Amino acid sequence: MDTMRTQVFFPIFALLLCSVLASGCMNLVPGDVAYKSGSLTFTIRSEEAIPDGVLEVAIFRLQDFNQVELSRNADNYPLKAGDNEVTIPIALPGGNYRCFIYISSGNTRFPVVIRDFEI
Repeated sequence: MDTMRTQVFFPIFALLLCSVLASGCMNLVPGDVAYKSGSLTFTIRSEEAIPDGVLEVAIFRLQDFNQVELSRNADNYPLKAGDNEVTIPIALPGGNYRCFIYISSGNTRFPVVIRDFEI
């Protein structure tokens, strides 16, 4: 009987805990990454303005089951509410890449977003 109670209670408790932890969190959604004419571009949708935002982007080349970091750049990037288009000038040869997008504000760091793209 205790096993049955645990099997029912734990998933319900975990779901409620996740709901409580996620409530009140700001929603930042980076869109797809595109590379064109020597620049990496993507859009970040923010539910509210983040005037003290810091954007960090790390770019890795994917080759032979490895990833090698090519570039990492962090800079102040205030976000307005709604869509924010980001353009990062960088020369990349043809190939497969992975982009890690980090956003922080003050002492808050939002979940990392990983996007793969191909040139």
